[in-house]
Amino acid sequence: MKLDSKLTGLGKLLRPVFWIIASVLAICLITTMAYLYSAQSSPSGKRVIKGIGDSVVITFDESDIPHIKANSQTDAIFALGYLHATERSWQMEVNRRLASGRLSEILGNETVKIDRFIRTLGVKRAAERQFDHYPVATKRLLQAYADGVNTGNAQLGWALPVEYFLTGSKPGHWSPTDSVAWMLMMAYDLGGNWDKELQRLELSQFLTTKQIWEILPSFEPGSPVSNIDFAKMYKDLNIFNPAAGPAEGKSKNLPSTELGSFELPGGKEGIGSNNWALSGKLTASGKPLLANDPHLGLSAPAIWYFAHLDAPGMNVIGSTLPGIPAVVLGRTDKFAWSFTNTNPDVQDLYIEQIDLNNPSMYRGPDGLLPFKVHQEIIDIKGAPSLTFLVKETRHGPVISDSHARAKRSIDTKRFALALRWTALDIENQSVVGLLEMNRAKDLDSFKQALRKNYALMQNVVMADTEGNIIYQAAGVAPKRILHQGLYGVAPALGWEKQFDWNGYVPFEQLPASNNPEQGWLATANQRIIATNDPNPLTADWDLPTRYDRIAELIKSRNSHDLDYMKTMQADTLSLGATPLLGLFKSSKPSHKLASQAQEIIQNFDGDMKVDSAGALIFNAWADQLTRNLFSRLSYLFTESYGSRSFRHPLLLALQNPDSLWCDDPKTKPVESCLESSNNAFDKALEYLSKEYGNDPKSWAWGKAHIAVSEHRPLSKVPVLGSLFNITTPFPGDAYTINVGRPEFLKSQNPYETVQGPSMRAVYDLSDLEKSLFIYQTGQSGWVQNKLYRNMNTLWAKSEYLPLQMKPETTKRQLELNNK
Repeated sequence: MKLDSKLTGLGKLLRPVFWIIASVLAICLITTMAYLYSAQSSPSGKRVIKGIGDSVVITFDESDIPHIKANSQTDAIFALGYLHATERSWQMEVNRRLASGRLSEILGNETVKIDRFIRTLGVKRAAERQFDHYPVATKRLLQAYADGVNTGNAQLGWALPVEYFLTGSKPGHWSPTDSVAWMLMMAYDLGGNWDKELQRLELSQFLTTKQIWEILPSFEPGSPVSNIDFAKMYKDLNIFNPAAGPAEGKSKNLPSTELGSFELPGGKEGIGSNNWALSGKLTASGKPLLANDPHLGLSAPAIWYFAHLDAPGMNVIGSTLPGIPAVVLGRTDKFAWSFTNTNPDVQDLYIEQIDLNNPSMYRGPDGLLPFKVHQEIIDIKGAPSLTFLVKETRHGPVISDSHARAKRSIDTKRFALALRWTALDIENQSVVGLLEMNRAKDLDSFKQALRKNYALMQNVVMADTEGNIIYQAAGVAPKRILHQGLYGVAPALGWEKQFDWNGYVPFEQLPASNNPEQGWLATANQRIIATNDPNPLTADWDLPTRYDRIAELIKSRNSHDLDYMKTMQADTLSLGATPLLGLFKSSKPSHKLASQAQEIIQNFDGDMKVDSAGALIFNAWADQLTRNLFSRLSYLFTESYGSRSFRHPLLLALQNPDSLWCDDPKTKPVESCLESSNNAFDKALEYLSKEYGNDPKSWAWGKAHIAVSEHRPLSKVPVLGSLFNITTPFPGDAYTINVGRPEFLKSQNPYETVQGPSMRAVYDLSDLEKSLFIYQTGQSGWVQNKLYRNMNTLWAKSEYLPLQMKPETTKRQLELNNK
């Protein structure tokens, strides 16, 4: 009885607790249901919109591509801004804040370094100066787009995307200059040559120029574009920081895509693309075929949003960038176009000598010059504001005050590093060029619009229904002359006139080709030289593995069709792996799993298939061999292995079986490259057995090589990361057409990839309605919407969706009316 009375008393005591818990759960459930009901994640029906000129009808097809039908280009651009805001509001908010250096206002101390560096570059200030010089007609279109964005955000009401609630923020005001600034950020993402310059400077403290060329070789080893002994020049000037050491590690709470890359800003290998065009004489239809797949950071939602703009004087469909009011890659009903990165050297670092008697002055060619100085204030959520000064020289912003690696490399009491970058020029009107491209009636007018493309320089491959295939490099790049000066390979002395830029390469001297006799055109970030200018646009071209494989596949048959274009885009034979197969297969590891592994790899031919055990063993071996050879560089290797693959210097070192790079400096005996390879194989098998078990036959490349589309900024947050990120096993490596560059030391899983085909498109000029596309997430930026990730499986399997101007069926319709 006493026990019963105690239980009764306990029940009475717990009853209020139960009701409190039940009430809280009920409130949460009701709030969630109210949110999901109110969230306008798939808008349809009619909307009354202020500021629009006339009614706009938007129909969404089976692929969820919006077809915007407007009576004016202004209204079409307004509607595109409206859709970008309603479908990708949070993505645009992050884009706006990133380009303005204002992330810390909502994300706190984690992003202060990013904001400070972007403020130092002066991206938003440059955008404002450039916008002032835009044509009036373009300003009006940019204003219409901004009005559409702000209207779209306002229409969302209280039920904003979840990220706003998690960060305690709301959509900010979008201005026309935010679009210009985001275009500059895209140019920055694809133009990181200065990072290699900084690496050569860092290496100069410890190595000779000859040794540096072995680590960061020019495109043609043994034939560098500059004959200057820059390592000796730096040592003679004593520019180095005597206490140089590892930079502060980047935040582990930020994603590895755009946000993470700005912790240690600079270029990454593999940020490029593939494109190729076949003329009618090589196709089954007798009309051209065109293929394109840009290789950018994989993010969730994706960087692209597909749309169709149909208005008087404009009828274009393809991929847009939320934040920019145009179709960047796509087609009209008469022609199609594609981009890859030309990789020109448009960024140079300059070493400026500070006057010790007056640190507000620096050394110029004809005497002392004053630094231009202005103050910046970064508001930081949960912390006091940061006030700092930004300095500029005659070359550009001083980055050594805000960039950790630049700061630790030099004696900042005596020297500063300034950045000269084409994209910051006031003459840059690249958004004007994009809008003119969207209005082009044919390839002739399209090529005229390309003259307005300033930064970033692109390899543009085009094809039309009349049978033409055309290539044109479009953008600006400084004039350089082989073997004169430093050719942009390492930081130049700011007080020496010989290192100053002397104008840009004229458009007429940029590489170009019209209807070549061979019947095909292809670019994959390989070396491209103009017929009338022998001076290359950079010294740091990518290895031509993807281009060589594309050319090989095109030449392998006499007739091609749309299906073969898809097969080519899915190809995973790595020409960056095949030169290593001899050493790989002749290695003699001593690990307990050695015999099983060697049996598996005998049939491995370098094809990085998702289910290949040989591909996994090879990549783990090549990874460990790279570490064996170059770990002696200490932090100068560990900080960059991932952004750089070190495959080119590895191939060069292994040409000599007794290369000194193969010797382990920690042991007395002198190891050969075969001995280093045996050791690497043992390390690889030890790692793989720990991660994937002791049965090599059950191993597969796709178990390690995971394509991760990272959310900004929630990808690294426990639980939330798994909700917002999109992951899938993926084939390929950094050298395959179907690219997937491993992260190596940039990730806990060294073989995951956050960089791959950000989009694939194939255009059939015999019937452009047969065109196809795919990318790795979905059209929606709302995480609760099934269209947030619906394309991921198709993308991983290299399957496609139709890219049609006149779809047979539609899913929903949205009308924007002015009354």
